Amino acid sequence: MARKLKTASYLFIFVVASLILKPVSALFGFGSGGDKVPQKSSKYGCVSWRQTGNCDPDGPREENGDSDCGAVVRNGRSGYCECIWGGKTSRVPCRHADFRCHTACANEIKSLEVSEDMKWIENTVWNWNNWRDVTFASNNVFQAPTADCEAGECSWTAKDGLVYIMWGNAGLHTVAAPSKDVKKISGIRYDGEPLSAAFVRKLNPEETEESDDYYALLGLDPEATDSEIRKSYRKLSRELHPDKYSGSDREEAEQKFIKIQKAYEVLKDEETRMVYDTGGIEAVEAINNEQGDGGGMDPFSMFFGGGGGGRKNRGHTAKAQVGVSLEDMYNGNEQEVQYDRRVVCRNCKKITAKNKERCSKCGACPPEVKMVQRNMGGFLVQQQEQVPSKEKCMNAPTTLNLVIEKGMSSGAELVFERMGEQTPGQIPGDVVIVLEQKPHASFSRTGNDLKTTVHISLKEALTGVTHTFSHLDGREMKVETQPGEIISPLQVSLTAIGTLFYKSH
Repeated sequence: MARKLKTASYLFIFVVASLILKPVSALFGFGSGGDKVPQKSSKYGCVSWRQTGNCDPDGPREENGDSDCGAVVRNGRSGYCECIWGGKTSRVPCRHADFRCHTACANEIKSLEVSEDMKWIENTVWNWNNWRDVTFASNNVFQAPTADCEAGECSWTAKDGLVYIMWGNAGLHTVAAPSKDVKKISGIRYDGEPLSAAFVRKLNPEETEESDDYYALLGLDPEATDSEIRKSYRKLSRELHPDKYSGSDREEAEQKFIKIQKAYEVLKDEETRMVYDTGGIEAVEAINNEQGDGGGMDPFSMFFGGGGGGRKNRGHTAKAQVGVSLEDMYNGNEQEVQYDRRVVCRNCKKITAKNKERCSKCGACPPEVKMVQRNMGGFLVQQQEQVPSKEKCMNAPTTLNLVIEKGMSSGAELVFERMGEQTPGQIPGDVVIVLEQKPHASFSRTGNDLKTTVHISLKEALTGVTHTFSHLDGREMKVETQPGEIISPLQVSLTAIGTLFYKSH
């Protein structure tokens, strides 16, 4: 009897030991068959700062100079930040601005290309931890109903069977997704907390295009006015407010509500809307990311390659002269000017059945200018570089309505903001129309005075003369002199008859 008890005791101990030694990944149902498995990490996926010699990030390793991810990498150290997904980011020579590797790794996911064998997960929807639906959207955007994701702070990438999600302040989440046939993916948060997600559906092309089209989300055309944008947003926000729904309907309404809020935040601001129109969501998200990094730099110039110090990168200002009659300058009038200008074809990077007809009219856009980092003689410098544009452009007829106010003169300028040619990722420049007075058959102008010349005989000069002429506004004007009146130096003034008044605002 005692022997049996002893055997049972040993058997019990063996079973417990086998459970303890079993890999954590196997308990959560991933990592079989030699696949890569999610690993615990620092909050933002950083492994360490790896120091190198010779002031060269590719120089010999100096392990004694390695440091933790949260430590400040000071000027004077060369090397790179190692991230858990195998990335070597922030590769710097000895001269560089101070930074921390956990920030560098967190930012790298935003631009880390999804590997070809993992692109199947792009534009798919999953139910996260039996909680809510999340979306692995295009352009590394991770969408979830949390404040940080709604603010554009969540991103994702995938490689080697693993999906890496930088969930804002919640840190790195990693799941194993070995093939496109899986209906459930599992993984861990950076601190080891288990997580899982169940496949819901794949977004169809129309949904993908509409999710990228803020105008379509609000049921508007790209030419919508500010008033129409506000009106549509208010209407949709009332219809889709989550408090009006329950159950699964509430969840669906909340997702749509979040999307229209995001669309409105972009389109309600004149300059952000212009960036969206010329660069799409990528340009807007890049601005948001730069603003989040702080530093006091102008987000437009940092993303688009302009100089720092608050100057926004805009296209060139175009000037043109337009002839205007003296009658129009005296009376005021309106005049149309027509010209062709290059415009960016919105949402034409990918041709779909929905946009094929519209985008077929578009061709290539000029190269874009962006800032890149270059190692030059041990210095890490930023410089502008032209890169091919993925956007499409076309020439579109454009009409400007010139409002010529009473009293305007030659040289007066009418400014039409952002009506210059469009280039992807750039705020269009202004168009400046310079008014040029056309010669007049009867009158000349000096400042605010009108002058005309009348030839008279000696007899008329001695005995008096009556002369009638037509004014610029159509009135018949009479000039009289009395007998014996000396009209030298040959000038008669009709006070306040020819005077022009114009106050520039």
